Amino acid sequence: MRRKQAIQLVAIALIAIANPVYAGSSTGQLSVTVRVIARTILTVDSQPASVSVTADDIARGYVDVPQAVAFRVRSNAREGYALAFQPVEFPFSAAEVQWNGRTAVVQSGNPWATSLTHPYQQGMTAGTLVIRLRVSAGAEPGTYSWPLQVAANSL
Repeated sequence: MRRKQAIQLVAIALIAIANPVYAGSSTGQLSVTVRVIARTILTVDSQPASVSVTADDIARGYVDVPQAVAFRVRSNAREGYALAFQPVEFPFSAAEVQWNGRTAVVQSGNPWATSLTHPYQQGMTAGTLVIRLRVSAGAEPGTYSWPLQVAANSL
């Protein structure tokens, strides 16, 4: 009986080797769609931790901070991106932010409502914000925390 089973196994193996097996082939179409999600990354390289307000600044009504915020933006958003600013608080009533020849006035109120837009640009964009801080009535000379926060959003 064992011998018969062994002969059967050898016969099956010989048949398998002698008759090549071919896989069938077929053709078809495959469609691939890719959606790239817009992404904007802001890196703040430098900004002051605080700002000093003098009696002369109060008399003049503002404090100028040239080259206040140095930053880099990398974005793949084809519609561009916006730099958005958080409202300022006392002792400042407003901030005039200049970048690329445009000015945005940031006041208290709706958070992140004020922004400056920039069109799509491949690669990285570096920039510097020039800021004029308007001093509120009743402000006292002193050193205050940096009043302006910036974020970047894809359009």
